[in-house]
Amino acid sequence: MKILHTSDWHIGHTLYAKKRNDEHEKFLCWLREQIAEREADALIVSGDVFDTGVPGGAAQRLYYDFLTSVLGTCCRTVVIIAGNHDSPGLLEAPAGVLERLSIHIIGLPSAPERHVIAMRGKDGEVGALCCAVPYLRKNEMVRIEDDAVTSDEKIAMATAKFYSDVTQAAISAGEKLPIIATGHLFVTGAMRHDGDGVRDLYVGNLGQVGADIFPKELSYVALGHIHSEQCAGGEEHIRYSGSPLPMSFGEIGKDKFVLEIDTDDGMRIGKITVPVFQQLRAIRGDHETIMRALKGIADDDVWVEVTYTGDGICPGLSADIHTIVKDGKAEVLSIRNNAVLKRILASSGGGETLESMKVQDVFIKCIENNTFEDKHKRELIDCFDEIVAALEGGQSCG
Repeated sequence: MKILHTSDWHIGHTLYAKKRNDEHEKFLCWLREQIAEREADALIVSGDVFDTGVPGGAAQRLYYDFLTSVLGTCCRTVVIIAGNHDSPGLLEAPAGVLERLSIHIIGLPSAPERHVIAMRGKDGEVGALCCAVPYLRKNEMVRIEDDAVTSDEKIAMATAKFYSDVTQAAISAGEKLPIIATGHLFVTGAMRHDGDGVRDLYVGNLGQVGADIFPKELSYVALGHIHSEQCAGGEEHIRYSGSPLPMSFGEIGKDKFVLEIDTDDGMRIGKITVPVFQQLRAIRGDHETIMRALKGIADDDVWVEVTYTGDGICPGLSADIHTIVKDGKAEVLSIRNNAVLKRILASSGGGETLESMKVQDVFIKCIENNTFEDKHKRELIDCFDEIVAALEGGQSCG
């Protein structure tokens, strides 16, 4: 049987406040076409279906429209797990109804047997078993009462035990069938990119696990959380599919994939390149370089991130950029003036850099270098802290 593996859709994601629903709609239409053209028997979505735990109505419509569209294809089984961005309760709310349509939603860990899902091939017979393991939250995993081990060791031990229990339940359920597991976690050694939008699951190195936690009986492990496609722990059968859309301008030029697993061909793993649904362009340089580059793309349907790296403050930069693109199709989503930030840091002394500072510290320095009354400064800082806390907690801001 053929299985497609994808993850980290992040439906509802915004790029510098620019909604991406159109991109997600095009991706989901394309994915349905791939299911039909490749005669895929099953689809696995390894977490982070939505960008926040409280997705808006438009995001949920895209999700449910896609699920209903799959019903008319050759896909006989859909398995979806919750990621760290998702609300397990929201995903599981319609699980009872969707399960009757062979769409299985797993949001929270429970009895091992519940995580074992039969996936059927073209002949209607069970061709593989899926151990559907969602994102395992720290408070659900660290229950080992042993002061001799550290918190990260407790998480790794508890995670390994959970996978072992679910795998054993699958072995008991089916004889000599390929067993495919899911996961939404960070495997030690996985590669990330600057600005890829991946949030630490816990703190620092907590929550990282080695590839050896996955039982050897597993034929394939479909992972989510990391936004670039790659093997985990050097194991070809343990894979991140990566996100289908670039999560930031830092991912420009990096191919995106959906993975195809063929159980009839020795668990062959193929990569299907996802089309680019929205062109992105990052422009860096001094005033002249930026203006020249913008003139060349002003009539293109492209989203642009501008970073000014000149030495002067260049106070008219935003106005000049607006003048160039106002009659064209290009949209400038962000203008970063590094000279202003450098001046603010230089005036504070101490040799601080953006890399060494927290986002709240940068914001406070920007506030201090402007003429705000003290009471307004406090209000602005409190509002900013609330926004940062909401973003780091995977919540919606308003």
